Amino acid sequence: MGWSTIPKVITGVKALSKTGATSVSKWQLKAAKAKKEAAKFNLEQTLKKTDKELKKLKETVQKTKHYFAPKDF
Repeated sequence: MGWSTIPKVITGVKALSKTGATSVSKWQLKAAKAKKEAAKFNLEQTLKKTDKELKKLKETVQKTKHYFAPKDF
């Protein structure tokens, strides 16, 4: 490598790049936040699925109500 290529290499390195300026605690905070967001998303999906199943159950119960006579009849 000659002297003519050294300035190209030096200008390619950023002094305060994203990973170089971030401390360990900041990375841990970002990781915890990402875990929290993932858990929130999973919970929302579970609740959506549960709501759908409960709606189906409600419809089924309403359909079967008509087949049975009242107990005091």
